[in-house]
Amino acid sequence: MELKEIADRISEKFAAAGHPIDRAKLEEKIIRYVEEFSVPPTEAERAITGDYARQYGMEIPSPGSSRQDTGSVSLISDIQAEQWVTIEGQVVTLIPSRSPSVAQNGVISDSSGAIRFTVWSKANAPVMEQGKWYRVESAVADEYNGQVSLKIHSGTTITDISPELIPEPVITPISDIKPKQWITVEGKITTTFPPRSPSIAQTAVLADNTGTVRVTVWASANAMELEQGQWYRLELVETDEFNGQLSIKVHSGTKITPLSRDEIPQVEKTPLSQVSPGIFTVEAKVVAVERPAVDQILQRGILADETGAIKFVIRNTPGAAPLEENQWYEISGAVIDRFRGALSLQVPPGSAKPVMEDRSIRPNIVPITQVVPGVVCLRAKMFQEYEGTSDRILQNGLLGDETGTIRFIIWKDEDAIQLVPDMVYGIYYASVDEFNNRLSVSLNGATIVPDENATIHVKPPSEEVKGAMVHLSPGSGLIKRCPVEGCGRVLSRQNYCPVHEIQPNYVYDLRIKGWLDDGQKTYDTIISREGVEELTGLSLASAQEMAENNPLGLDTVFYHVNELVLGRYLVCRGKTFDNRLFAYNCEFRKFDPGMHAELVNRAEGEAHE
Repeated sequence: MELKEIADRISEKFAAAGHPIDRAKLEEKIIRYVEEFSVPPTEAERAITGDYARQYGMEIPSPGSSRQDTGSVSLISDIQAEQWVTIEGQVVTLIPSRSPSVAQNGVISDSSGAIRFTVWSKANAPVMEQGKWYRVESAVADEYNGQVSLKIHSGTTITDISPELIPEPVITPISDIKPKQWITVEGKITTTFPPRSPSIAQTAVLADNTGTVRVTVWASANAMELEQGQWYRLELVETDEFNGQLSIKVHSGTKITPLSRDEIPQVEKTPLSQVSPGIFTVEAKVVAVERPAVDQILQRGILADETGAIKFVIRNTPGAAPLEENQWYEISGAVIDRFRGALSLQVPPGSAKPVMEDRSIRPNIVPITQVVPGVVCLRAKMFQEYEGTSDRILQNGLLGDETGTIRFIIWKDEDAIQLVPDMVYGIYYASVDEFNNRLSVSLNGATIVPDENATIHVKPPSEEVKGAMVHLSPGSGLIKRCPVEGCGRVLSRQNYCPVHEIQPNYVYDLRIKGWLDDGQKTYDTIISREGVEELTGLSLASAQEMAENNPLGLDTVFYHVNELVLGRYLVCRGKTFDNRLFAYNCEFRKFDPGMHAELVNRAEGEAHE
């Protein structure tokens, strides 16, 4: 739209009403609005027409105009581009100007949101101060790169808002935080971290009864140090998001106020099944206690109520005291966070009060396929045992029920006992962790009750891996195992068990141990006796007879199996953990003429290209 056309229309309109306008001044005003103040031409025409109409006492409608009555205050969240608005808000930050035509840049906020503003130098507007509240009348909303901002020009009026009219800050629950906001929050500092950059003074985690959020305190803010365990009100913090994680930033305009005991929000008592990351009050029974492995931890264990269970930890800090096993407690202001996918409860010093009433708890047994990270009660069979990969492991393997299997691990400590193969157990309040998208049940500290008369038909693992057996490791073929009940470790050539020493009355077993390569990943593979017999046709009795009647002994079986399997393509079914495959069923992969022809045709087509 040409500026000359705008001047022509305005001049003609008022000349027809008997009010001739100075053309030079009119064009100067249009240029100032459009070129200096960046007001859209249509809005400039409406605004100037309205100014002249008021000057001459005329009522000339301006169709489609979005200019508002100066008495009507808009919420910042409702502002749209190409509007004239009046707002009331607090200047939360000021940004240094990069142009002499701009007097001030900054962000102004009200209870609904925040918006960036620009004050033109020619507006001769009063200087606004960070942290103060103002009424801004007749500002123009503009849009650039999808972001709406306010332009303050010569027609804008800025007035201070008296302290008694300033609204009380609205406290935003942590669960309601969204990125790119200026908000006020209240919560407890649950954790502090050392800063990773000179520009950062402090990093911490803030929690309330709705959630947790990470806090970054900029060094330029010159803010007070946040203390772990203290409640604060943080007024005018900026919200941000990085890699899907929300955070809040403390800057020079943020007001930090420690809350007194009377100001700390009351946290209602919540059943364990309903807690989530945040601050809660719970009433629960200590059903298990573990010995901590590090000095920084005073006690670990499991709490349970009628609805569920959760792991707890007490850090070794001043005033901290351990909880008594089988005792009920009311824990106020407990901090719930998440580690490896499982919820965990931190007991702050002095927060646990014994409850004299002792109530019975009925554990909730869940099927293995429904297990999630946290605390679980199972009825399962010791389905399979694996060789230990660490001196710290007493026993590990698979537990199974009618729905599936899950890995278990028992770490060495003086109270730990081993499970007996094929025995059914009631397992109460065991810890479940998730690592590399794999679930694992830790039985240390759990209550384990054997049921010698029970049987469970375990649904075997159903993962399938196809690949070539590229290597057979020593320990394949016919092996000797320790006969001690609950052990079953592979013996050395001298019949030595690493736990029970020399064992002359060993037990024979059959297995394949090697590397199965699927073209993308190599699996450290163990095939059980059943799988070896099905794959090779060699039974345990036949292998034993072969070894006893040949001067090479056990090596005879190894070479025989090696000749049958090495370099062949297999389809194995079992359970995978990272790069390990425990297979109970294997078969040779048969030649498929159709697939072969398809691959040849594809290769020839790529060659012609």
